[in-house]
Amino acid sequence: MLMRPGKRRTLARRDTAIVIDGFLRSGNTFSVAAFIVANGEQLHVGRHLHGAPHLLRAVRLGLPAVVLIRQPADAVSSYLVRRPTLTPEDALVEYLDFYRTAWRVKDRFVVGLFDQVVSDFGSVITAVNERFQTSFAPYRPTAENQAAAFLLVEEMNRLECNGQVLETHVGRPSSEREQHKAEIQTLLRSSHSRSLLHEAEHLYDRYADLAGAVGVTSREHTP
Repeated sequence: MLMRPGKRRTLARRDTAIVIDGFLRSGNTFSVAAFIVANGEQLHVGRHLHGAPHLLRAVRLGLPAVVLIRQPADAVSSYLVRRPTLTPEDALVEYLDFYRTAWRVKDRFVVGLFDQVVSDFGSVITAVNERFQTSFAPYRPTAENQAAAFLLVEEMNRLECNGQVLETHVGRPSSEREQHKAEIQTLLRSSHSRSLLHEAEHLYDRYADLAGAVGVTSREHTP
C-alpha cells in the first residue's frame, strides 16, 4: 500500500487489536476516539487510511474490522468542504470505489452506519464482540466520555493540521462546515452527478441492509 510516512503508524499489522476505517467524513475520527476512551490507548487501532485495501489487509491478517459508511450525499459534501479542488464526480467515484471493493469481503467485517456511530457507538463494538469473539469494552455516551472523545478528536486534528483545529477538517459537528455542505449538495444532485449519486445511494442501502438497517428510511432524513 502506498501512503504518506505518517500513515504507517496507523496501518493494520499483526498485533493490531481492531481496524476501524471508512470513506473520509464517515465518523472515522470519532469512532477511533470513542474506542480509545472505552478501551485505553494501549491497543493498536488500524485507522485513517480511507482506502478499501486497508480493509482487505485486515481480513488477510484475520483482524476484527469495522467498515464505516455514511449516506453518500452527506459524506461526499463534507469531503468536498475539506477538498474543494475536487469535483463532485471525483468524490463520488472515490466513494463508489471504496465500498465496491470492500464489498468483496462483506462477510468479514461489521458495518458501522454513521447515524449509529455518532449516537450509539457502543452497539457497534458489541456487534464486533459477537462477530469476532472479542471482549472490547463498548463505548458509553456519558457526558464525561463525550467530552473525552471530542478532546481526542481535536488532538488528532491538530496532529494532522500542524497544531491547528481546522473547522473544515475536524471530525466533530461544525456549523461552519454545514453551511458549505448545503451548497455542495445542490451540485451533487445536478445532471452531471445525479447518476453517480444514485449508484452510491444504492450501494449504501446494501451496506445498511447488511447492518440490519433500512437505508432508504435514513436517506429520507438527509438534508
